[in-house]
Amino acid sequence: MPHSSRKGAMDSARKALRTAIQCLCPSPGEILEGVYSSQIDGFFDIENVVYYNVETATFRIPAQHGLRARRCRAHSEALTPGFAHRMDYRFVSKPGIPENPLVHLQFDPVGFRNVFDIWWAASNGKATNAGAVSRKFGLYVELGNQHRNPAAKMKILLDGIISALQQDFAPDPVAVSRLSQKHRVGSALIERRLADPILHTIPQSRRTRLVRPFGAGVQWHPADDLCEEWTIALTDEDRPDCNAYIYALPELSG
Repeated sequence: MPHSSRKGAMDSARKALRTAIQCLCPSPGEILEGVYSSQIDGFFDIENVVYYNVETATFRIPAQHGLRARRCRAHSEALTPGFAHRMDYRFVSKPGIPENPLVHLQFDPVGFRNVFDIWWAASNGKATNAGAVSRKFGLYVELGNQHRNPAAKMKILLDGIISALQQDFAPDPVAVSRLSQKHRVGSALIERRLADPILHTIPQSRRTRLVRPFGAGVQWHPADDLCEEWTIALTDEDRPDCNAYIYALPELSG
């Protein structure tokens, strides 16, 4: 599913999909799961394909308790000639916290305006580490129920958390300066946190800086393409804190 700004042949399918999804309403204890299946590999973010490119406002009611995305490779074009990609949406019981996580990161999100807000809050949180990510990984995020429409916060939340667990050993000075000026945080503090993160657990997946100049601002490049399964679940508690867990996935996701 391409981004909605790219007007083309998929627009009618996107509109029909939005109409169908907006009619869905979860029962208590259920979250919305979107599964993208294809045997085609490449660089892409599962949250973009399943949610963001459909438009996040679509999921305000269906994902009111939380949402989940999974990447699998079970669908074969040989079974449906001309259709190499498949997406399924269903309600599932809210999964529990993963057993034996590689990382547990706890922080208080102070804003959801951009990736920096989450990255900075997560970078100054509390973290425990049981191992580094060596392959595809999953991410489980638990938020208090005061956070409404988690689909709208999804992309910033995931990018910020993953960025906080990556190292940019030689931060771009222009990007650092722009972040400092915009967010009123000292350049030295930002540079130090990029070069020495709270945990260096997730490897870079692309040959680019974690954050670099883009236009008049900056652009973040977290290794979220390595994240092939994630959950954002709202708790029953009225609290602002966020708990994030990184866990290993099998070599092949089915």
